[in-house]
Amino acid sequence: MITVIVTLHNQERSIISALQSVVAQTAQQWECVVVDNASTDASEFQVRSYLIDRRMRYCRLEQQVSVEEARRMALATTTGEWVVFLDGADYLESNALQALYLAVKKYGTLCGAANYSVMRDGEPHPHNYLHEQKLSAQQVLNGEIGVLTGNSIFHRSIAGKPEEWGRQDFAYTEHIILISGEASEPLVKPLPKKESWVKKLLGKLGVRS
Repeated sequence: MITVIVTLHNQERSIISALQSVVAQTAQQWECVVVDNASTDASEFQVRSYLIDRRMRYCRLEQQVSVEEARRMALATTTGEWVVFLDGADYLESNALQALYLAVKKYGTLCGAANYSVMRDGEPHPHNYLHEQKLSAQQVLNGEIGVLTGNSIFHRSIAGKPEEWGRQDFAYTEHIILISGEASEPLVKPLPKKESWVKKLLGKLGVRS
């Protein structure tokens, strides 16, 4: 089973699309926990309309905590072997969970990621153009793929250990599975790009490249 953990804070307008995208998944073996991080708008009202589905659960925090802490609290209440983190502003394509699951199973990794789109001027723009493959931890740290909420999956054994994610190989599927509604911080931050020795030498000589 796949666990989907949705975090939200004052996202009453977008949370419906996010939850609808979970319900519409082609893979049906999932559970979803929505963590309301002390919202002050109508987010709770919007979420409760989905609780008729027994796979959905809602948890409201009275005091706002970090997103990482909210995820850890939700993870402790779940049982899925695989975990997908989703933001209340994002929208999954219907094949998202299936594509991620098949990728990690095919390549035997503890982490997986997929192509995604970012909304700009009302239009989705794909981010990656890689073919399906297994990427080393170094390739991920070099920024060859983006690892965000919604486009990535983690085995339960490391889902609560973000410090481990950057040390893992990733299975990658070229399917575009996520529409990112807002700019989000990467779950695995790429290493700063190093200057080549040529650029360093030119800099010392005062020559602009």
